[in-house]
This record gives sequence, structure tokens and C-alpha cells, in this order.
Amino acid sequence: MKTIIVFALLFSIGLIFLMYKREGNLKKMLLSVLLLAGLISLGVVGNVMRSLMPLFLAHIMALIVAYGGLIIYILRDRLYWYLGLIPVATLALYVLLAWIGNEHIALP
Repeated sequence: MKTIIVFALLFSIGLIFLMYKREGNLKKMLLSVLLLAGLISLGVVGNVMRSLMPLFLAHIMALIVAYGGLIIYILRDRLYWYLGLIPVATLALYVLLAWIGNEHIALP
């Protein structure tokens, strides 16, 4: 699983670089790098949700969908911004459940 994640990151970084060399669009390259950094940070923060496995798996699936949206933006120059909000929604649901007081969430 970790090798797939590393290959996906390397693939997207290489694709961003190749599309920048091909098109020379600096704005698209910077936005793609920022979106990729945001997805990576959402993936790292999402590890907190491992105590609720169904929500964690939904978060992982949301990250995969958002990654697909990033690849579409890189290749076709169509930005589906709402795809990036799906992982944020799963994190917000986790915070809401922790705030309400779910017994499956261990708070430090």
C-alpha cells in the first residue's frame, strides 16, 4: 500500500513537471503543486481517524477521488474544486463526532 502511495505521488509530480514543460503555464503548475500538498496534508491528518474504521475508509476513498480530480486538472485543465472538499467533510464529521462525545473516539 505504501509503495502505491509513493508511486502515485511520484507520478503526479512527474506529470505536473511534464505538463509545465509542455505548456509553460506557471499558474497551473503552482495550483497543481498546492493541491497535491493539500491532499498530502489531508492524508496525514486523516490518520487520526483510525479509531473509527468506516469513517477512515471513507476518508481514504475521498482522498482517492480528490486525487483523481487533481489528475483531471493536470491533464485536461478542468478544476473540480468540490472534489477536494470531500476529504475535508470526512474530517469535519470526525471532529463533530469527537465534540459530541462518541465512545469510539479516544481523545488525548
